[in-house]
Amino acid sequence: MRRRQRSAVCLLAVVAVLVVLTATVAADGSAVKTTIDETEAAANAMALADQTMLIAAGGALLGIGFGAAVASGITYWYKNREIGGRLQ
Repeated sequence: MRRRQRSAVCLLAVVAVLVVLTATVAADGSAVKTTIDETEAAANAMALADQTMLIAAGGALLGIGFGAAVASGITYWYKNREIGGRLQ
């Protein structure tokens, strides 16, 4: 019987702690949400920090591709104008 009483008291203590924690979180949900958002933002920043070289290489490839497209367009326009001038 003593063991049952101890188990009941432990169970009651656990339930009381859970009720208090739930009430605390419910009363101050904005601070908890802010903390969760900040934790997610920090995790995202750490994930991006681990991929710095990959992001830099991707940016360089995009820049090179855009530069090549612009240079091709300018070259086409210039040569088209040059050839058009010779034909007239």
